[in-house]
Amino acid sequence: MEEEAAEKEKEKSTDTRRNTLSPQAESGDLRVFGPTAAVHLLHSQPIISSRMYESYDQRYHHTWEVSKNGDGVISVQNVPGDEKQVSHPKPIDLRLEPEVLQNLLNAYFKEIAPLLPVVSQTEFLANPSPSPILLYSMCLVAAARREVPQSVFDSIRYAVNSVIKAEDVLSTASIANVQALLILSMVGDSHSQFVPNALSALWIRLGTAIRMAQDLGLHRAESVKQSVELRRRLWGACVICDRWTSLTYGHPYMIDVQDCDARLPSSGDPNDLYMDELVRLSVILGRVLKTIYSPSGLMFTTDDMLYSLLSDLESWKKNLPENLQYRGSDTPQDAGLLHLLYCSVCMIFWRVFMRIHYACPAHLKFGLTVETWTSLVQLTSESIDWLDTHERMYDVWLLVPYAATSCALVQYHTWARRQDAEAATKLRKLRDCVRRWEGSISPDHMSARRKTAEIIALLYEATQGPPPLDQAPVLNPTGGVKGKRALIGLEYKKDPSRPGGGFFVAHGEARSGDYEGVPRGTIVTSSDDEAEAGVTENSQRCGSSMVTITPLPSTRGDGASFPNMNPVLNSVKRDTPNSVQVLNVLDVPQASNTLEQFAMADVGLLEGIPGGQWDSFFSRFPSVTGVENAGGQRQTEVNSPSSMVQSGQATQTL
Repeated sequence: MEEEAAEKEKEKSTDTRRNTLSPQAESGDLRVFGPTAAVHLLHSQPIISSRMYESYDQRYHHTWEVSKNGDGVISVQNVPGDEKQVSHPKPIDLRLEPEVLQNLLNAYFKEIAPLLPVVSQTEFLANPSPSPILLYSMCLVAAARREVPQSVFDSIRYAVNSVIKAEDVLSTASIANVQALLILSMVGDSHSQFVPNALSALWIRLGTAIRMAQDLGLHRAESVKQSVELRRRLWGACVICDRWTSLTYGHPYMIDVQDCDARLPSSGDPNDLYMDELVRLSVILGRVLKTIYSPSGLMFTTDDMLYSLLSDLESWKKNLPENLQYRGSDTPQDAGLLHLLYCSVCMIFWRVFMRIHYACPAHLKFGLTVETWTSLVQLTSESIDWLDTHERMYDVWLLVPYAATSCALVQYHTWARRQDAEAATKLRKLRDCVRRWEGSISPDHMSARRKTAEIIALLYEATQGPPPLDQAPVLNPTGGVKGKRALIGLEYKKDPSRPGGGFFVAHGEARSGDYEGVPRGTIVTSSDDEAEAGVTENSQRCGSSMVTITPLPSTRGDGASFPNMNPVLNSVKRDTPNSVQVLNVLDVPQASNTLEQFAMADVGLLEGIPGGQWDSFFSRFPSVTGVENAGGQRQTEVNSPSSMVQSGQATQTL
């Protein structure tokens, strides 16, 4: 018995715990951030020394506990002083002049409402007695802009929190309360001046807004024939906020689109497609989160699922309406924001397949090509240029700082892995853009947003010294994927004649490295002419893309119907134009008798849907026999993703 106890104690001691808290701060409840949170992305980033973010972790009370295989989550410890805080610890001038509120309302409708159109100016003015919580919420988010004095923001924040408590907003389901809580979810600092409390309150209040919306039947907008367009738009905003806030926190999202029958918000209006496209991208993001970042990670994910998901993601980008396509740094606000968010989804999709630094489950052959990463570098560079031109976009919606951090991670990895000086220059450009925002506000203002901004600064600072090429990530990026130490001696060589513009050459100890999962020809040794020829042959065989996209058929523009958020309902035939047919998808039995089936049951859109119904969700896509991939090459249509796996076209690098 003593030997068994000693053995158990030995196993327990092999788990590593990294704790940067001071001894007196070991009290209070723990809160966690999952694998897609910005702080977790930092700790699972390869080729960066953990010393770079030690003081950052101490400042924000981060701890992490890592199992023997490297899995873990970031924990945030409440500081005793924060638990005993008063509602407004410093004197606040509660007088709000009507002129101030009027200016903030005008700014809201001009600058913020177009990003997330929860309430329109016409709807607001039509109500002679607007809800106080809605009025104050709109003013508070508008007050988050850099030119508004902190005293105004603090006063309105106090008024908002007072109204929430006095009117029991969190327990009363109403359209106005849903609108107010969705608006407040745009800014973390609108909930509290203390970072852990602010972020936690945002998450809880957003969840309350979604439950209210369901209680009001917004997810069944086609069944409740009252204010249908408003209900569609609000439910679309719920889906957007649910998916992107879940990404930001690394937590599971709440909404399963198979439980909904609401159509897309614009109802097919060609002049109002921005929110449609943002909802579509948000739904794809949800599939990425379920497919790759659930607790089981990639353990039950298949190559076919990944190919299908990638195909729909690239099809979304290719088939954006002309006015929403990215056209350079002067691209309008709506199109530029879609481009930035698309970059963020691409980064979160691809990062776990950097096979040189991560070991994926053995059953997966899917991987990241040099060309795909080069394309991602270009996309994130464009987004940094756009954000630098439209730097005020950084002020309000929390999605923007998160997406900017995604771009920073791509540029940092490119600098560290490829020794690319241009990537370091782009990273500095982004850092300077964020610094201008920081310099325009007082040091104790917008603490929650500063937390994300600091990560961008840390990544740039890391480029000022040599990259720690032998540094393994502290945490694994997701379940089933393990970080590994990259051997010194792996050098990136530029070669414009190859897809992606280069390849890797192994010198010294890197020549005998373990590159399991990386196909032959991806890495060549410094004195192996045969392997060098293999790279050329492999590059020619694979072409310029790792996957051929099967175009989706087009039915858009015929006026017959408008796309539904739930793809199952897009194929339902109506007997008369004015009839409403409701399909209860909850009556369909779910196959959950095995762990694999259970893990995949909530992928949400593609899994479990009969063939052909997913196609109509993207019903606007043209039916063609060839599409352009990320590298600008034409590809021919194939019958199924599995055929590509068998043909060996999934080459992997990075």
